[in-house]
Amino acid sequence: MIKWLLPSQVPNPQIKAWGELFHQYASQQLIENVRTDFRILSIAERWFLPVSINDAELDNSYVCSPYTACVTYSIEELNRNIRNPFLNKSLNLVLKGTSNWLIRNEINKTIHVNNFLLSTNPYPDWHGIYLPQIVRFLTEQFPGHTIIFRSLNQVQHSLLLREFERYDFRTGASRQVYYFHPNAQTWSRHNNIGNDRRLVQKSDLTYLSPEQMKNHVGQIRGLYNQLYIQKYSQHNPRFTETFFEKAFFNNLFRFEGYCDGEGILKTVVGLFELNGTITSPIVGYDLAEDPKKGLYIYAIDLILKRMHQTGQVLNLSSGAANFKRLRGGQGHLEYSAIYMNHLPPVRQRMWKTLLFLLNKIGIPLLEKYEL
Repeated sequence: MIKWLLPSQVPNPQIKAWGELFHQYASQQLIENVRTDFRILSIAERWFLPVSINDAELDNSYVCSPYTACVTYSIEELNRNIRNPFLNKSLNLVLKGTSNWLIRNEINKTIHVNNFLLSTNPYPDWHGIYLPQIVRFLTEQFPGHTIIFRSLNQVQHSLLLREFERYDFRTGASRQVYYFHPNAQTWSRHNNIGNDRRLVQKSDLTYLSPEQMKNHVGQIRGLYNQLYIQKYSQHNPRFTETFFEKAFFNNLFRFEGYCDGEGILKTVVGLFELNGTITSPIVGYDLAEDPKKGLYIYAIDLILKRMHQTGQVLNLSSGAANFKRLRGGQGHLEYSAIYMNHLPPVRQRMWKTLLFLLNKIGIPLLEKYEL
């Protein structure tokens, strides 16, 4: 009923292609700052969830490292967003002070289920069926590993969250994400969307369809790195050239963009679509251009158009909160569900304390500063 599958055995073409990529290449050949054991979990031969398994790897991206998410990445977010000197210093001391404690208690000894190693992981139409059997299967094979499900929210995963609670999972808030619903009335209520469209329509840039993007694949990484790695954080996934080449030719993302008159890519988005949800883990634009050109608007316009065309829900992740709200985005807390009952008492106490801090201190901060 619950078992591992080779990627070639997976009937779902999207999950199969993703699994085959990580079966063919070591994770670091695809994402520089991710070292993990990547597998596919089969649930009753109906649902197929990608899984990452780790032991320590403290320098991993937050996509499979709770240590990075809770300490190093969080410190960057605090320094970027919280200007209150006293609060900033206090929180930095708390995070840095708990660092060694978290390492000693093996915070990164984890199994992340339904982990595509992306910032946001959409779920299949699975609502926790056979969850006890999944827990038993994983804890028997990996008795020292914490089990984690990321990218959960009350809007889309209320049934799943109730199942996690029913079977003794604990939840901790991680960030605030922004959802867009393809509702015509909501859409028309936001003047910023119309202003964005007019800006794009007046542009001298040339739109590139998914088919036309094949001549620009080599430029995608540079734009993504400018935004996500150089501007924001080295702890975001650092995708390699190999990853982008394989992702394009295996249709793992829907790539679109704009180029200038010389054929230089200026804006790109890579959309990941699963079970009626669009996410956009790949966004990039030329930061050397005048900000008045609004290249970020070009990217967001492409994403919103896709949502409107397909009728799918859009999870536009975190960040740029005011920009997203002005275009109809609704902020919702995102959670991780964590199973720890099989762990030694000292490690259970570590997780319970961490979750207490995340929920009692983290949630108010997330909501106030829109992190």
